[in-house]
Amino acid sequence: MIGSEIFAGILTLALYTGGDLLIKRPSEKAGSVPVSLIVSASSWASLVILSFFTNLHISEMALFFSALTGILMGTGTLLVLKSLESEQVSDTMSMVAISYAIPVIFGAIVLHETLPYDSWAGIALIFSGSAIIAFKEMKFNMALLPAVTGNVILGLQFIAFNYALQFSTNFLVIAATGSAVALLIVFSYAHLKSETVIERLYGLEAMIAGILMGLGLAGALYLILNHTVTLGLSIVAAEPALITLFGKIIYKDKINMLQMAGITIAMAGILLVTTVG
Repeated sequence: MIGSEIFAGILTLALYTGGDLLIKRPSEKAGSVPVSLIVSASSWASLVILSFFTNLHISEMALFFSALTGILMGTGTLLVLKSLESEQVSDTMSMVAISYAIPVIFGAIVLHETLPYDSWAGIALIFSGSAIIAFKEMKFNMALLPAVTGNVILGLQFIAFNYALQFSTNFLVIAATGSAVALLIVFSYAHLKSETVIERLYGLEAMIAGILMGLGLAGALYLILNHTVTLGLSIVAAEPALITLFGKIIYKDKINMLQMAGITIAMAGILLVTTVG
């Protein structure tokens, strides 16, 4: 039987992958700023709706850390989408593994989460495959620097969420609060640049992407709440493999043999983790 942390990790992986794939076209056609605004708004709205089915009260300290996550989330989102505006989806989103490596290391070292050796082997394969995909040409494209920086910031976001959840177990309200602050940051930036108009079709794609990513964030917080950061977010770290694969299928992105090897290695890691986890 698949454990709850494995199921939550796989579901979170699917949600984030779907969301990141959907923002490719609107980001290229309409620009990263209006797209990031709609993604942030729809992500926040989906979390607010879910939160109404829970007790809306959270403590002041949980509110503080939730607001901190929102600052990190909003800043990281703008940076990642800046790279996506000029780079193909498989290249930009291959950097997303950085955002999961940070909390995974945090979970192992600071939170002292323990796993079987087989699971660690699977985790090593996932991150190795993701690294191969990210640096397929063994050289760094400076246009991807915002994506790298943004994903480092997004990785710190998960650590801040961990502290918020120490003061409240209502992960949906905490996620919604953080998303509200992120939305405020993105809206302020979009207003300053006067880039808030977007065609209806691209807006719809961005809205669906935001809903998926909001639900993905809820899944990530569920993993953190249940002290399965190391295992659960390692599964989600295979996102670059899926992004690259579906980027080829859907958007006709170019991939080489090295990237294919990375996809294979990451998928083998998922298989190993989910089998022994």
